[in-house]
Amino acid sequence: MRLIITLLLCCFWVSALAQTCEKTQIKDPILIDAIGEFIINCNKANEMYKSMGVIHMGVHPDSGKEEKRINLWIDLTDSFKDNPPQQYAHLWGKVILIYQRDAKGKIIKNEVPPEQLEALLTDVGDRVFVEQKRRGRWVETYNRDGSLKYRRFQQGVSMGGGPTSIVLLINKKTGEVRKLKSV
Repeated sequence: MRLIITLLLCCFWVSALAQTCEKTQIKDPILIDAIGEFIINCNKANEMYKSMGVIHMGVHPDSGKEEKRINLWIDLTDSFKDNPPQQYAHLWGKVILIYQRDAKGKIIKNEVPPEQLEALLTDVGDRVFVEQKRRGRWVETYNRDGSLKYRRFQQGVSMGGGPTSIVLLINKKTGEVRKLKSV
């Protein structure tokens, strides 16, 4: 009986360790330079990114290929609360949220304890806006006489891409960085 309880406690402990959101440092100089260039390009695209936003970094698993694949995108909302990153770091005045991706490229779901999420939100501070759960807005059109012609709910479609999203392919041997920019 004690053995079974001990095994169960070990399983819970190991699963609790796997789901964390810890602060780390980015030490790879090639990656630091690439992130710095990405931040400069985002600032040029929209002045708001100078003081706002968090950078998401999706790290693809090492599949034995010559190149390491990393996605970078910037976001102005706190949408990361629904799926917090495994790690986060500070770099160039920005908070970098580091996600692990599976073999298919999807972000691995991470459930973290509330105190770790609160620590992350404290570090992010006022860099993000509260995400609106319902997308769209009510649009009213009026006739010339001032009477209501029609009222409808309009949803905007975000296609992603643009200067605020990039894929980095870093050659493991030479350190050369190829950038795949979305349009």
